[in-house]
Amino acid sequence: MATAVTAPNRSATVLTRSTFTLTDKLRIQRQRIHDREYVKFATLTTIVIERQLPTKGISQSKPRWQNPQQERMHRESAQMTGTANFDAPFSDWQATNWALLTLEWLSHKNGSLLAISRDKNDLLLPRGLAALPKIPDPLWTPAKGGTTAPRVEQKLEDRACGRIYERHTGKFFLIFQPLTELCVMVGSADPKKGGFGRIRCVTDPATRLHASLLVNPDPMDRYGNLEAYFASGAFEAGQ
Repeated sequence: MATAVTAPNRSATVLTRSTFTLTDKLRIQRQRIHDREYVKFATLTTIVIERQLPTKGISQSKPRWQNPQQERMHRESAQMTGTANFDAPFSDWQATNWALLTLEWLSHKNGSLLAISRDKNDLLLPRGLAALPKIPDPLWTPAKGGTTAPRVEQKLEDRACGRIYERHTGKFFLIFQPLTELCVMVGSADPKKGGFGRIRCVTDPATRLHASLLVNPDPMDRYGNLEAYFASGAFEAGQ
């Protein structure tokens, strides 16, 4: 945000930056949640994060074919169509790093309530961030068809890019940034009553800050919900 200030003896105006600090922003969001000054509009199902990941091992990493026949069929299909084999299974490197780029609730039934403040300035998580469920192990390869992948935990610390200390409350928050996309369900999963969509996360043109999420890893209730805030950035709704 910018504030217009009239300069003495001049017809022009001087633009100065807002003095809002991170503490100010979190305090405002907490107050809006406490006073219920928001409108609920969606369920958050996935958060996609952009990160600088190590590239060690990428050149030697190969698709994890289930058997030689599967590899041969894909290779012949690519040769016939003259296109790259885009539908090849993830390599170990790809699977490991893709899992580190998301916070995934697998279903809207497990997702977090998403709301917008009544003045439309803040995207809010009124009940916090829902506990992350275990997800199918991305590194597991079935020995035969019809088997179910084992589940593994989604560790917040593995996906965070750092942490920050809030002096006002004495809490530590894990930092997730830059965010690239929020996958949501609006209304109902029934196409006639609602549907799934996405919210693009972009840099705030006023502050030039990337979209970010702060999460306190200590559960705030018996359901495992975590205190969380969208601390910066801008958001654009889309399909």
